[in-house]
Amino acid sequence: MNIISFFELDNNCQVLNKKDLEENSQKKIEVPSDNYFKKTERDFDAAGEWLVIDELIEIKNQYLNYIKNEKKQITWIQLPEKYVEEEYMVDYDTDQECPLGIDALIEEDGYPIGVVTGCDSIKQAKVDNNLDGHRYKGLLGIKLNNDYFLSYNKDNREFRLIKTHMDWDRGKHTI
Repeated sequence: MNIISFFELDNNCQVLNKKDLEENSQKKIEVPSDNYFKKTERDFDAAGEWLVIDELIEIKNQYLNYIKNEKKQITWIQLPEKYVEEEYMVDYDTDQECPLGIDALIEEDGYPIGVVTGCDSIKQAKVDNNLDGHRYKGLLGIKLNNDYFLSYNKDNREFRLIKTHMDWDRGKHTI
């Protein structure tokens, strides 16, 4: 599963900004009309920033709007306003509160071990330490469902989809 495009749309579904993120994708993307967005089961404003994923996935996050296009086999995900306004949560201080809908993925030695949903503070999410020989790190982002987490890498200026359920044996893992 890959993120193939990023769109910024206005209230009339006109494209303000577009960036193709997956160059090898064969899927042609057309921006849906405003009527298409209104036909969904939840009424929402289409204005904002959207990511397009090259598979149909079920989003299990009450703070995200999304649309599945079964004909083209793609999923549109609208990023929450606070996530966008704060430059994808990368420059928060540890004493600030997490905005609604922002989660933290905790990694142990680079492997995802759990997601703290609706974290109360950035301090709770900005884990970066070594304990009992293992390196722990927290990433801010958005939990899409039980299998995928979306984060933004400020250094590379790119979105990442991280698979959160991985089969790995901590006892066999070497650093």
